[in-house]
Amino acid sequence: MYKFIGYMAGLCLSGLLLLSSSAHAESPKILRIASWGPPQHFLSKSRTAWIDAVNERAGGRIKIIDYPGGQLYGPKDMHRAVSRGLIDMGVILQPRLMATVPLLQGVYLPFAFDSMEQAANAYDGESLAIIDQAMRDKNLQLIYPSFSGGVDIFSSQGTIDSPADMKNLRILATSPMFTDLLLRLQAAPDTSIPQSEQYMALKRGVADATINAIVTGYFQRNHEVAPYVTKANMSFPTVLLTINLDVWNALPEDIQAIMMEEGEKQKAYSLAASAAMEAHFTNAIAEQGGIFKAMPAATRKQIQAVSSDVWHAWAEQNGPAAQRLLELNLPQPEQAVE
Repeated sequence: MYKFIGYMAGLCLSGLLLLSSSAHAESPKILRIASWGPPQHFLSKSRTAWIDAVNERAGGRIKIIDYPGGQLYGPKDMHRAVSRGLIDMGVILQPRLMATVPLLQGVYLPFAFDSMEQAANAYDGESLAIIDQAMRDKNLQLIYPSFSGGVDIFSSQGTIDSPADMKNLRILATSPMFTDLLLRLQAAPDTSIPQSEQYMALKRGVADATINAIVTGYFQRNHEVAPYVTKANMSFPTVLLTINLDVWNALPEDIQAIMMEEGEKQKAYSLAASAAMEAHFTNAIAEQGGIFKAMPAATRKQIQAVSSDVWHAWAEQNGPAAQRLLELNLPQPEQAVE
């Protein structure tokens, strides 16, 4: 009798262990992603589509959970949080990462590109391989970049009609190369104020202007406090969806492939959608009192000439990889300033 009871108890225990093991095996690996920015922004919606597609294709093996609206980390600290493994994945604003990964500046050259399509080519082929390795050296894996349009100047002082209009202009910036250029143009750049605080800085008169993409500027209400918008296509910043490299390396190869494949789809979507979104929100800003003017071609050419010196100085300071990026993305940079 006792042997029978012991036998049955053993069977029950074995069954419970098997059930527990099976349940554990079926539990998805949770990956947390920290994001920021308004949920109405087309890049926020695009990222949600990426998360949904990856989760569905992963078949329950992983589950990506988004923590939006900067509730975990904002753009100022995101790159450090992802690199240190404080969060699995994060949405990084490219200019904020350039102090940590200087080679990213090679795809964010001020006044170098005439269109977003030209800038997007920098995230392909050998140029992308250089950027990817530089990010991996900082324990970051790039999944895909998103494009939000060209950067223009929002000012409370008027539009920029000549380089002289930049003199002493207190302009908010986040890129070291932009800061260098603005100083050469005798402006007064300020890199201490994050984007989330720029509205109040402009409203209180702490700054005169900021540089921002039209769509982002609309959602950050730049036009309410800096209504003069100079269309300049100064550069084409990207938003980088990244994952901690250790977390990435621990994922199965097929999951990595799914993330990359779905990322390529959203990269292409952002490139196609950004022009239409920029046009839409240009009209929205104008309807709310924004005053637009294109930077005169002669002025842009003058600023390009100054910018060219900044590009080459940067490449010389950052070594062969930076010089190669300049060759790849600007094969004949002198043509840009002829």
